[in-house]
Amino acid sequence: MKKRIAAAALTAVLAWSYALPVFAAPVTLPDGTVFDPEYYAEQNPDVVASFGTDPYALYVHYMYYGKQEGRAPYAEEVSGSEYTLPDGNVFDPVYYAAQNPDVVAAVGNTPDALYQHYLNFGRLEGRRPCAAGTEASSLYIPSSYDYAREVLDEIGWDPKAAFDWSASMKYYGHGKPDMPENGTPGTNWFALFGFTKHKGNCYVMAATFCQMVRLMGYDAQQMSGMVPARSGGLTPHSWVEVYIDGQTYVCDPDFTYGTRKNGFMIQYRQPGTWRYTDYTPMGD
Repeated sequence: MKKRIAAAALTAVLAWSYALPVFAAPVTLPDGTVFDPEYYAEQNPDVVASFGTDPYALYVHYMYYGKQEGRAPYAEEVSGSEYTLPDGNVFDPVYYAAQNPDVVAAVGNTPDALYQHYLNFGRLEGRRPCAAGTEASSLYIPSSYDYAREVLDEIGWDPKAAFDWSASMKYYGHGKPDMPENGTPGTNWFALFGFTKHKGNCYVMAATFCQMVRLMGYDAQQMSGMVPARSGGLTPHSWVEVYIDGQTYVCDPDFTYGTRKNGFMIQYRQPGTWRYTDYTPMGD
């Protein structure tokens, strides 16, 4: 799998496993942001009514809507001290930089860049996030790969099974209050949404599939572009390119969802498929 090092500010900042509750303690992220999901839920029952009490969903609301609406992310008396998650997982950027000079050479030595590298690549490569038995200076937080691994363990580590899982997701389309209008949040954000909410649009379907096939070792990239709209003209769309032996294959779960035709490992301009135009790779 081709290594793509990205530092998307909002794509992998506050995701917990399915079983973990809202925490009473606020969380300090690598960029210094303090967010208290329990406080946010208590102060914003209208948000809870729409988004639920999942910490990640609450954080997403704050970053995309609450901040602009003037909602407070934590109680005023809360300080910016550091916290660790209940499972004890932590990330120490100082230790990580010292142990991985190749990573520093590639992404720099800022805590957020190092954290993003570990989140998306280092953990899969077996790199340690902190020294054994030490207190860490920042947070390790699971990524969409954790959720992808859970799904694959359940359905089998097979690309077609992963595609079918994404294509069978409950559709949750454009224009919904918690669904961005374009691919700006990045693959990890959309994948986290799909894995935790079990619903989504073309961006979510493509992102969940992309993360699963990457975890299986395939070189894959989520794409954002345009396809013909039923009402005429063009409409935004997302799918996945998979690269095998020099060939580019298109995997489009939403195409299969909408048409009931095969959208797995097809090719551009293949008869009976959509015409994909104006497309570019999405950020992670």
